[in-house]
Amino acid sequence: SSGINAEYGVLGRDIILLAGGVIVKYHSLEQFSFKALFSISDATFEVKPGWHGKLNMCLQIGAVIGCLGAPVIGFEESEPLQKYLYLTGVMGIYSLVQYLMNYRVVIGRIEKKPDWMKK
Repeated sequence: SSGINAEYGVLGRDIILLAGGVIVKYHSLEQFSFKALFSISDATFEVKPGWHGKLNMCLQIGAVIGCLGAPVIGFEESEPLQKYLYLTGVMGIYSLVQYLMNYRVVIGRIEKKPDWMKK
């Protein structure tokens, strides 16, 4: 079913973005450890999503709701749902390409404060 294909597209984009985040974090570490790599309390960069990423997230939420609700109301093979899923997939690809092309703007390094400034 195309709902399953849409789910792979949604998850695929997010997995690529997550892998990119891990790579950026790895390269920003002074000394490698798994604890430091996956620590959320010691951020070394921040992601500033653009409009395309925010719109894509809304479309993805709608796609999940549509795919979960479609069997309940007998809407699985409806043309509007199929078109919405394709739109979500296309927007996901566009969003991913924008993140990859503009990663220097989207990803900003957080400068560490000296210990005396942390309080």
